[in-house]
Amino acid sequence: MSKTIKIPFFARVDAAAVAAMAAMLTFVLWDTWSTRLDYAFGYLMPVFMAYVIWDRLPKIEKYFASAPGRDCGKLASALAGLLFGGMAVCGFLGFMLFSVVYSIARGTTVPLFGMSFCFAFAFYGLAYFAGAKNLEGLRMQAGDRLRFANFFVFPAFAWMVASPLFNSWETLVSGYLLSKVAVIVTSVMDFLGFMVELRGNSIHFPQGAVGVADACSGIRSLTACLFSGSFLAAVFLDRFWKKVALVGMSMVFAFVNNIIRALFLSIWAYQYGSDSISGFVHDAAGYAVLGLTIVGLLILIPIFTLNPVPEEYRSEGEGGKVSGEK
Repeated sequence: MSKTIKIPFFARVDAAAVAAMAAMLTFVLWDTWSTRLDYAFGYLMPVFMAYVIWDRLPKIEKYFASAPGRDCGKLASALAGLLFGGMAVCGFLGFMLFSVVYSIARGTTVPLFGMSFCFAFAFYGLAYFAGAKNLEGLRMQAGDRLRFANFFVFPAFAWMVASPLFNSWETLVSGYLLSKVAVIVTSVMDFLGFMVELRGNSIHFPQGAVGVADACSGIRSLTACLFSGSFLAAVFLDRFWKKVALVGMSMVFAFVNNIIRALFLSIWAYQYGSDSISGFVHDAAGYAVLGLTIVGLLILIPIFTLNPVPEEYRSEGEGGKVSGEK
C-alpha cells in the first residue's frame, strides 16, 4: 500500500497552480523544442522538473513535520515576505500577460522567454509561501521558508535555459562566443602550420573558407551544457556553493569543448573542403561537445562530494552524525 504524502492544504494549492502554469509553458514551448535543434533538450525539462521534485519529497515531508526554527526578527520576516510576495504576484501577472502576447503574436521568441522568466520567479515566490506553516499549523520562520523555497531552484529557473532568449540577447551572446572561438581556432591552426586567415566571420583557407557559425555552435552548446550542469547539480550536490561551482564549470567545459569542436571541423574543412563538414560530421561534433561536458561534470561530482572531516566529527547539517553521538 502506497504511503500518503503529508503536505498542508495551502501547499497543495500552490503546487496545483505551479503545475498548471508548467503545463501551459510546456504547451507553448513544444513547437520550439520540435523545430529548433539547439533547444531540442527542452523536451527533458518537464521530466527533469518532476524528477527533482520527486527526489525532494522526503525533504519536503521532513520540513512540514519539523518545528519552527530560530526567530529571524519581524523586520527580516517582513522584508522576506515583501520580496517573495513581489516575486509571486509580479511573476504570475507577467506570466499571464506574456501568455496573452503569445496568443496574439505567435512566431516570436519574446513571449516565450518572458513566460519562462515570469514563471521562474512566480514558482520561487509561491514556494516560499507554500512553506508558511507546518502540519501542526505553526508558522515557520523566514529562514526556514527560504530553505524550503531553495528546494525548487532548479525546477523553477531551469525553464529559462530551455526557452529561446530574446533575439537581441541571443545575437549578442552568440556573436561574442563565435568571435572568441574564431580567434582562438585561427591562432591554433596558424601555430600548427595551416595557412589560414580570419576575415570577419569566416576562416579562409587556400582552397576555400568556412563560416565561423558553421564550425562553432556558439550559444547552442552553452545552453544545453548549462541545462545539464544545472540538473546534475540539483540532483547530486547539497551545498549551494557546490551547485553554483558545478554550473559554472559546465559553462567552462562548454566553451573549451566548443573550441575543440570548432578546431576539429575547421581542420576537417581544410583537408576535405568546406562542404565536408555539413550533415553527420557537423552534428556528431556538436553532440560530442555535450557528451564531453557531461563526462567532465560526472568526474567532478565525486570531487565535490568529498568531505575531509571524519564522519564521527561531522555536524548533522553535513549529512553525518552529530559530534559525540553514540
